[in-house]
Amino acid sequence: MITGQAAVRSRDEIISAIRGLSAADWARLKKVARCYTAGRPIEHEDLLQEALARALDSRVCPAHIDVVKFLAEALRSIAHGEAEKVEHKLVLVSKAVDDFPEALDVRDPTPSAEETMLSEEHASGIRSAILNLFNDDAQARDIVEGTMEDMKAEELRELTGLDATAYDTKRKLIRRRIDKAYPRGWKP
Repeated sequence: MITGQAAVRSRDEIISAIRGLSAADWARLKKVARCYTAGRPIEHEDLLQEALARALDSRVCPAHIDVVKFLAEALRSIAHGEAEKVEHKLVLVSKAVDDFPEALDVRDPTPSAEETMLSEEHASGIRSAILNLFNDDAQARDIVEGTMEDMKAEELRELTGLDATAYDTKRKLIRRRIDKAYPRGWKP
């Protein structure tokens, strides 16, 4: 270690730490990947693989930082970079019109950055309102949040420490509370 520089994990230490991740750690990383890929041009599995590859090849992990936190930060950084690529790219599509033999350039129909941002804000409002229903019940809140992130029941049971019966009971409580708060569906 050179004086004045922070200690970093070696590639072998990172490999060992990744191999030692628990199922709950993997569930958290998948959840983070899903969060950062919502509305983005990259799939969460691809994002997680890219983060793992970069962690082993080019990223520097300080020794005092937990590997899960390090990988989560890599996920955020990579997803942001992918979004930046798309955001700054204006795609024009040629469209032939019967009255005009020449092609016209029209804007690509994919949502603009502003439209995507507004859609994400709306989704965030719904998400916050639903999660606020469970501020008094951490396990229910974790289940709701995990469900929003497309986590499987098995992953959610492991994350919350509930057995199958307790998990089913908690799911019924969640459904009842949401139905009571929004009997006619979501109305902002």
